[in-house]
Amino acid sequence: MREYLKNMKISFLLAAALYILLGLVLLIWPGATATVVCYAFGGILALYGAASILSFFLSRASGFAFELLSGIVSAALGILLLVRPEIVISVLPVVLGLFILVDGLVNLKRALELRRLEYSRWAVSLALSLVSLILALVVLFHPYLTAEALVRVIGAVFVYEGLSDLWTILMVSRMTRQLRKRLPIEVDPIDVE
Repeated sequence: MREYLKNMKISFLLAAALYILLGLVLLIWPGATATVVCYAFGGILALYGAASILSFFLSRASGFAFELLSGIVSAALGILLLVRPEIVISVLPVVLGLFILVDGLVNLKRALELRRLEYSRWAVSLALSLVSLILALVVLFHPYLTAEALVRVIGAVFVYEGLSDLWTILMVSRMTRQLRKRLPIEVDPIDVE
């Protein structure tokens, strides 16, 4: 169990670092980032679609009709993204806002876990998670912001999310070590009631 928790901690730390990196990229290059993502995703979808269509017609067995349909839809979406990236750029804030909302809810759960572990500063983690939730709602419900300004706001929120995640992870890790020192048996803080 200890190895599993260690691997989880590493993956959470890596995710927090990626939030910060993505946030900085969105802050520094808001317009270019969204366009590059659209072109890259469009190219990948178009290639996948073309490969699926080709695979359907080249297979000696008649193949699956789903493979052909999937290829046509993927190729069409890929071409749309390559020709009209502004469509995805207009939807991107909603997708990222939902992502931030989910992460804020995960942080809220972590804050409540710190409270259950009787960590004296659990309220800081709670406040950080509530700010994350508020920022997610701002991103989701303010479509009047220009796309570039909204991308910058999302970038700032991602930087905040990453820093907030790092702080919470480090506090949970510290509490786990303290709990293990107090109790003579192997303790999984998630199982402590």
